[in-house]
Amino acid sequence: MTVAPQRAPSAHAWLRPGFADLLAVFLVILVASIGGHRLFGDADAATHVATGSWILHHRQVPRVDPFSGTRPGAEWFAHEWLADLGSALLYRACGWNGLVAAAALLIALPHVVLFRFLVRRGDDVLAAFGAVVAAAATASSHWLARPHLLTVLCLVLWTVTLERVVNGRSGSRLLFWLPPLALLWANLHGGFLVAFGVLFCYGLGEVLATRAARSPDGAGTSGSRSLVRPLVATGAVSAACTLLNPWGWRLPRHLIAFFAFHGPALAATTEFAPAAADDRAGVALFVFTGLCLAGVACGLRAAVLEKGTPASGAARPGRIPIGPFHPGTLLALALTTAMAFASIRHVEVMAIFGALVISGGVSSLLRLRLDGPTRDRLAALRLREERSGGAIAVAAIVIVWILAVLGLLPRAGFDPGQFPVGAVTALKQDGTVPAGPVFTPDVWGGYLILEWPQARVFVDGRWDMYGDEFFKRYTDIYLARPGWSDALVSMGVTLAILPHNAPLVEAMGGSPDWVRHRADETSVVFRRREKS
Repeated sequence: MTVAPQRAPSAHAWLRPGFADLLAVFLVILVASIGGHRLFGDADAATHVATGSWILHHRQVPRVDPFSGTRPGAEWFAHEWLADLGSALLYRACGWNGLVAAAALLIALPHVVLFRFLVRRGDDVLAAFGAVVAAAATASSHWLARPHLLTVLCLVLWTVTLERVVNGRSGSRLLFWLPPLALLWANLHGGFLVAFGVLFCYGLGEVLATRAARSPDGAGTSGSRSLVRPLVATGAVSAACTLLNPWGWRLPRHLIAFFAFHGPALAATTEFAPAAADDRAGVALFVFTGLCLAGVACGLRAAVLEKGTPASGAARPGRIPIGPFHPGTLLALALTTAMAFASIRHVEVMAIFGALVISGGVSSLLRLRLDGPTRDRLAALRLREERSGGAIAVAAIVIVWILAVLGLLPRAGFDPGQFPVGAVTALKQDGTVPAGPVFTPDVWGGYLILEWPQARVFVDGRWDMYGDEFFKRYTDIYLARPGWSDALVSMGVTLAILPHNAPLVEAMGGSPDWVRHRADETSVVFRRREKS
């Protein structure tokens, strides 16, 4: 008699609005409405589309550079080839609006998955919602239509899996999903390397937790079972799976060598700069770090207040947590925080673990500090959230995709005020086909690769291919240092497209070897004067 009434609400519970719907709808609408230019803040999106189009045309992954006029035939690791292929297909189907819709999905989905995990592990709904929103705000400075959004999704799935296993909410068999995820990830984005740092943190955390759980005579706690071996085995198999890419073992070696060395080219790239207090991304990181510390403090305070009470039934036997946290969670937060402060682009990675700690710490303290009736209301809210939500979020995503297919989203693409859209359009209309490489800033190179395929760029953002020696030559030319004109002549450059504030503009304007061809509000075009 009591079973039937309970089934009806649960069968349609996904139609009931929840906080997950609110989060998804907010993020999807935000990205779709203001992301038209915001998502295309650098030219890498164009490079990815051009690479994917090359793959579709040639039906193979490029092994050498097909785009530049200065490094033709140089070995190139197009390690995001699978994401590039997807970008090209979306661009062919819906133009830039297709990438906006994909970005909206890839930004909303990991945050919703993370929020749902926090609620289902027992965190307070409001604390979890606030933590995830704070994480999204902190990472928003790096919301671009690029494959790194896939790394955020993959890392959330990777982390949620580890959290469920090490905290005893799922068996070690759930780790079987990580090697296939690593295989896919390694062909989507180079960020797959961070997965092994995170896995190491959880493995080390498991060692610390199990050792702390032992009695003074060295005997293990009853029911304990170390997960160290399954985690090590998962890491080994996952590492082997990442070698299933077009370059095999040479791909991780290439990525580690480039990013670990941190040469002049990487150091000069804005997104790899250290966190600073004079820009929005740096300020957001400092504030979010403060929230993380507050979350840790709340969790430790809750552990002190709870000392002597029976342990939560969710904790795995034989494990002594640090407050509500597994040691691996805190180690992963420490690792990714150090990464974020060393290179601001890693803030989106750190935000995932920050949300885990903020939500867990605040929730554990609330459970002890609040009065009984308030606790009951929040518990009921959490139970309702666990059993509801989903339909509105799916509907919002579907609507955005329909609008993208119909071309009804706000205009998307590269901002003519930031990129040489007018100059390239005019040169193409004039039928200009440069005899040599076109000199532009590296941040414009990717745009030319896609929009003016008849030209060959002097340089673009693929610094792992060009290398540090070439970066020094490029910098000397761009800054108009002595010998810049001879260097351009030696490389066959006959055309340059430059922003007005480039030091080279003044030098070319005063040189008898170069003539000003055209200019607009964004760029100046120079041609090399032909010798009579």
